[in-house]
Amino acid sequence: MEKIDGKGRTLGEIFSKSFFFRIPDYQRPFSWDEDNFGDLVGDVLSANQEQDYFLGTIVLHHQEDKQIYDVVDGQQRLTCLMILLACLRDMVQDPAYKRDFQEKILQPENVLDSIPEKARLEVKDRGIFKEMVLTENGTLTVRDSNGMPEPERRYVIAQDIFTKKLKALDEQALQKLGQFISKRCVVIMLAAGGFADAFRLFTVVNDRGKQLRRIDILKALNVAPGIMASDTIRARVVQDWETYEKNLGELEFEGIFHLVRLIILKDKPQADLLTEFEERIFTPGKVVKGEAFFDLMFSYAKLFTTIFMDKDFLVAGEIEVNKYRALIRAMDSEFKASEWKACILAYASKFNSESFLKFLFRLEKVYLADWVKGVRKDERFANYAKILGSIEGARKADDVIASITYDEAAIKEAAGRADVYSVGYGKYFLLRLELQALEYEVPKELVAKSVEHVLPQDPEPSGYWASNHDLLKIKEYVHSIGNLVLLSKSKNSSAKNYDFEKKKEKYLSSRVSDFPRSVQVTACKSWTRQDIESRTKDAVEKILLDF
Repeated sequence: MEKIDGKGRTLGEIFSKSFFFRIPDYQRPFSWDEDNFGDLVGDVLSANQEQDYFLGTIVLHHQEDKQIYDVVDGQQRLTCLMILLACLRDMVQDPAYKRDFQEKILQPENVLDSIPEKARLEVKDRGIFKEMVLTENGTLTVRDSNGMPEPERRYVIAQDIFTKKLKALDEQALQKLGQFISKRCVVIMLAAGGFADAFRLFTVVNDRGKQLRRIDILKALNVAPGIMASDTIRARVVQDWETYEKNLGELEFEGIFHLVRLIILKDKPQADLLTEFEERIFTPGKVVKGEAFFDLMFSYAKLFTTIFMDKDFLVAGEIEVNKYRALIRAMDSEFKASEWKACILAYASKFNSESFLKFLFRLEKVYLADWVKGVRKDERFANYAKILGSIEGARKADDVIASITYDEAAIKEAAGRADVYSVGYGKYFLLRLELQALEYEVPKELVAKSVEHVLPQDPEPSGYWASNHDLLKIKEYVHSIGNLVLLSKSKNSSAKNYDFEKKKEKYLSSRVSDFPRSVQVTACKSWTRQDIESRTKDAVEKILLDF
């Protein structure tokens, strides 16, 4: 194979007999989206065809005994370029151009010299790639991306975007574009003999596409032949990885690695995720590389799915199950930080469902206390690290729960603030009060669209509200929790100044039906300052009650 020297090379050179590329198992599936496809073809079409056009850098891992380069960074761009070349091949009419485009994609068989047919790029998505890219006229087939699985759907979207752009060109323009792409579009290829060296190259390269994430590198390090010798086990863990990532979604799946890091180390991050695992988890032997690492991550991914996604963690006691589902949904949707989830995973991993709802309620109040007090991230990590330490050291679940403390006074004081509407936790307080008022004989997970003032923020200077309130003083209580209700539908600004009776009948009644505490407002005969302050006092007294 030709030696790579780090110089710029045209696509015509790299898609030639000298080079073959493979997307290794540790890489995530093809994941570019509409914007990426549009940017690539738009940039190429608008570029000056008399000058070289730089398409970025590709980082490769070359094993000496292999006649192929593994793509460490650049797989999205290479795959996309192959689809673009296939679209050009199928749209140009000249047979010579069609042949030459195809040879950039697929090395033709040469029986005389015993050269086999071979794809320039070996991808993970072999079915759609062979059907669309490797096969002549493959991009002319009309495909509907709706309902297609990933990543096949992305191939079809790319085909549609490229085809639409190229249809605007005549035969001569298509030929000129093909020559420009082959002779003037340039990439820099960097290669290393070991994966660690290749990764070091990757970390300093400014890629224009979707880079490998730190968890992709973790996967690569742990399936490397020197760590995992068994091809069977390697195939299993790669398949399981992709299944969990697909089911959970990229962001949730990556988030689990941060939660596991916190569970193991019990402190705030001191470096990026990869460095944390390499230097603080693998090196000291807290987790063994290879199969043990994957088994650990998959066990937490499965637990995360059960608790947060499927909400099937509790199975005994219908009322308790319904309470768990309602509470975990509220916390997951409204709590912005995620460190508390590490505590839930660690607790569930050790104690299963024993006293789980009690633990969940206690942990919720820890988060609330930090939230209302504006606790900084470092202190928040310290609080959860302490809980994780208690979980690790405790023999009984109830001992963990008993050890957890929180600032009850701070939460109650926050609930009684005159400006609850304007603070971040106000909506959650209202949601929590609604959860307390629910009956749990049937499943019910509340979804609050918005928060509404019963007494308007800026009422008309005459009419019901002016007659029943001193408008010069309403700022003292109009934003308090007693004057707020949750709506299951979007707000209607034209209804905000309705008189109380009309507002109840024409506006609130159809929008608060899902919320038992808010429904109570529609039964009230008046809405005075005394009514509002009474509801605020009641909310403060109940805000910490479990349900």
